[in-house]
Amino acid sequence: MTSSPLTLWEGFSGATVQSNGVLFEGLDRKLSPLPDSEDAPVHNPPLNLAMRFQMAGDFEINITATLSAANSTYFMFHGVIPMVQDEWYYALSTFKAQIVNGDWCYWSLYHPDNTEGGNAAASVGSNVIYTFKREGTELVFLTNGVEVTRQSDLGLFDDGVVYLSLDEANVGATFLVTEITTTGTVEETPVRRVPKTVGTLRDKAGKFRMGTAVSTYPMVFDEQYRTILGNEFNQITPENCMKFQFIQPARGVYDFYESDKLIDYAERNGMDVHGHTVAWNEATPQWLWDGWLDGTITATEVGEILDEHIEMLFGRYKGRMVSFDLINEPFQDWTDQLRDSVWFQALGRGYIERALRKAHEVDPDVLLFINEWGCEEAGDKQDFLFNLVVELQTAGVPIHGIGLQMHEDVNAEYQASWDADSTSVSKTHLTSAIARFHAIGIEVRVSELDINQHQIFATTPKAVAAWYATYLEACIEAGAHSFTMWGFTDRWSSLNEWYNYCGHGNGLIYDAQYRPKLSYQALSNKLDEMASSLTLL
Repeated sequence: MTSSPLTLWEGFSGATVQSNGVLFEGLDRKLSPLPDSEDAPVHNPPLNLAMRFQMAGDFEINITATLSAANSTYFMFHGVIPMVQDEWYYALSTFKAQIVNGDWCYWSLYHPDNTEGGNAAASVGSNVIYTFKREGTELVFLTNGVEVTRQSDLGLFDDGVVYLSLDEANVGATFLVTEITTTGTVEETPVRRVPKTVGTLRDKAGKFRMGTAVSTYPMVFDEQYRTILGNEFNQITPENCMKFQFIQPARGVYDFYESDKLIDYAERNGMDVHGHTVAWNEATPQWLWDGWLDGTITATEVGEILDEHIEMLFGRYKGRMVSFDLINEPFQDWTDQLRDSVWFQALGRGYIERALRKAHEVDPDVLLFINEWGCEEAGDKQDFLFNLVVELQTAGVPIHGIGLQMHEDVNAEYQASWDADSTSVSKTHLTSAIARFHAIGIEVRVSELDINQHQIFATTPKAVAAWYATYLEACIEAGAHSFTMWGFTDRWSSLNEWYNYCGHGNGLIYDAQYRPKLSYQALSNKLDEMASSLTLL
């Protein structure tokens, strides 16, 4: 058996590395749906992956822990890195055991095609050794050597990898892990510099910013993901790890583990960081919504929380980010009304100015953006955003740029009356939008591009590839600040939760097996075609 270095948990919120082990404390971390949603908060999502075990055949992992008197402790063993988004996570291949008060165990086995669960008595007292192992075609969970459950393997760990995450459900309750041993190999995950090769998108783009959103755990644990990311792109946007509820999962408790990894990776690989996001109606922590709605957090306190959060985030990374989506999706659908966020409810329209002034005060070198959907076409919504920017400029508020999200679709049902393989936004639309904002001194970036296929006709992949190339051409010709896609591989597409995991998420330039699509080649060809323009940047 090999002992695992407990120091790998250093830097996680709710985990304190001590001389005698790692103390885990319940922070009531939740991924919170919007207040009007019928969905329950996702409680204690697996946001503290620290250990990756390399396994072959049968394996065993032992966790020695001391429990507090009344707690509910989670142990999660993942065969695939969970997908985590704004308000949900999807445990693709996971065995989860929840030990309640040291005497009862609830277990669940998650598989893309099958979910099973059950419970059993597990009288362990305050000191316990949890054992999780595979024996042949079965998974076995034991407490202090007593078998709790034995289930069919279902191929959860056929890739020979186990990721471990631990958590405490009850706020303030703790448990101490003093040792973790395994029959496998514990793989530490330092952030690495990726060797660069010629002929990549990054190589051809030169000084033009070719960007992608980044999912942090694949960046850390998945070598293919990490290598393509560093080789092909020169700018990255954190997909989730800088959002409010990820940075401050409990009031006054900050978790910079993932964002530190991302910043470190970017610096080691010579990449710009475009941060994302603070003031948004989504990804607002449950503790803030609850406190505001039940009156325990006042409007004055909401403003102070916003100020402090910006001071902590921008102060930590001062001089290490180029730009930031400080305000995200401020408008309610297609109207000029602001979204009914906790920020708007408590602070009114002035929350936007307050956030921008505070961020500029903390780090005056970061370009501050408002990021919004539906503004790449001429129309009311673009007018609303334009008018907001002019209003801020007139008041002397530091606003430097806007992001056009551009989540585009081809062959969707609502486009039934359009020509097959068409998208909603033409090159003319995009070029005009960039020019309009440039005319008032505002930078414009394509910030979240994906082009999703829905119904797939024989010509669809070629059409999607052509649209990618067209949008890139418009950005280069019009002098856009950057061209960023919302991820680069379907394996980690943010659309997967809304549709069937294996049948959708097909809007990016690499497929789920990291094979470049026609869309990748179209972008590469377009960069070749525009090489002379790129050398002038």
